[in-house]
Amino acid sequence: MSAVAKKRKTQRTEPGNSPLILIVLGVGLLIIGWMAVSASMNTATGRVGSAPDFTATTLTGETVRLSDYRGQIVMLNFWATWCPPCRAEMPAIERAYERYSEQGVMVLAINNGETSAEIAPFATTLGLRFPVVLDTDRRLQTAFGMTGYPTSLFIGRDGEIYATHTGGLSSSQLTNYLETGLAQPSA
Repeated sequence: MSAVAKKRKTQRTEPGNSPLILIVLGVGLLIIGWMAVSASMNTATGRVGSAPDFTATTLTGETVRLSDYRGQIVMLNFWATWCPPCRAEMPAIERAYERYSEQGVMVLAINNGETSAEIAPFATTLGLRFPVVLDTDRRLQTAFGMTGYPTSLFIGRDGEIYATHTGGLSSSQLTNYLETGLAQPSA
């Protein structure tokens, strides 16, 4: 065996490196744990009560007022084009809108501070038929206390928020939220 091979065979990890490796592994485990907890929290939260009324402009230039939809089930979806879970859930929201709109369900997709020029290609590509609400000054984000995206609020026929979901929605979760609202007595 050569002298170099003997030296490599007898070399050991320096004791000073072991704590650094443990710290890096510990931080990695904390991050993974935080991500797991965050993912498990994307269910209905306690944000309930009357939804504040608002008037806003849509991507197509129409004016919408939340109170005009009183007597219907309304889903307010707070989203942004730069948000991967927002982009991922939009096709399911469009399908749900197509399925439930004749039963009195309205979707208002409230964008987070982007311009029409930024939003229009996204909405056109996905063929969104529900109103896409502009919130360039983030006034509605503030009024509804948005801190995470996507977040969807489900409002009953009586104007009360009956469920909130932060995080991407699956088709089955969306169906459950909408059918819960449709099962409530008419206002």
